[in-house]
Amino acid sequence: MKLLNILGLSTLLFAMPVLAQQATDAAPPPPPPPPWFSEAEAGAIVVSGNNDSESYNAKAKSTYVWDKNSLIGSGRYLKTDSLGVESARNWEAGLRYERELNDYFSLFVGQKAESDVYNGYVQRDSTDAGLKYFLTKTDNITWTTEAGYRYQVTNSTTGEIARDSMGRAYTEYNQKVRQDLTFKYWLEYLPNFTNADAYLVNTEASLNVMLNSRLSFKVAYLLQYQNELPAGAKYSTTTTTMNLVAKF
Repeated sequence: MKLLNILGLSTLLFAMPVLAQQATDAAPPPPPPPPWFSEAEAGAIVVSGNNDSESYNAKAKSTYVWDKNSLIGSGRYLKTDSLGVESARNWEAGLRYERELNDYFSLFVGQKAESDVYNGYVQRDSTDAGLKYFLTKTDNITWTTEAGYRYQVTNSTTGEIARDSMGRAYTEYNQKVRQDLTFKYWLEYLPNFTNADAYLVNTEASLNVMLNSRLSFKVAYLLQYQNELPAGAKYSTTTTTMNLVAKF
């Protein structure tokens, strides 16, 4: 009987690693993150009565990731009418490629087209190349900075065409204030090497409140400044938006 007990115990000891391995093999590995992820936002303000006005705006961004590469497409559109007369209309569309070098450095190239006829240009095309660096990368805070070169072609509303070589310095700060609230701020400075007076500055601050896992409400304030003015334009343009945001 003692011999049988010893044999049974030995068999159990030898079988335990096999059973453990089978249990490990049976557990499916976690699924890889989806290669596509997108974000779209839209808002509208319609006022009727003594002063009829309508304002519509929309933005979208999609990212495709493979290995250490990312392809990012983005666009935005805004239109405002007051008493049946258009008072603002602008749009932007861009495509950008990023290549991750390590956990903190990436290279990027991009192409963008934009238009703002009420700010002095029918279309502005920009070609970018540069380096992106993570200053901070944690679960709650990400802070990045970019430095690069831009070649810009501007077709003004007067018919003149300007071709400029420019630098580009950019920083973006994102913080999760709490589980349902995030804060974002970015600043872009574009010195003009062709015409030193024609530099540009853009900046935006926004708050995003999560409604559920896919929907959120976003308030943003955008300031765009151009130091040399096209005919009929202003030095700075500000835009405040309140949008519903969907992630998918």
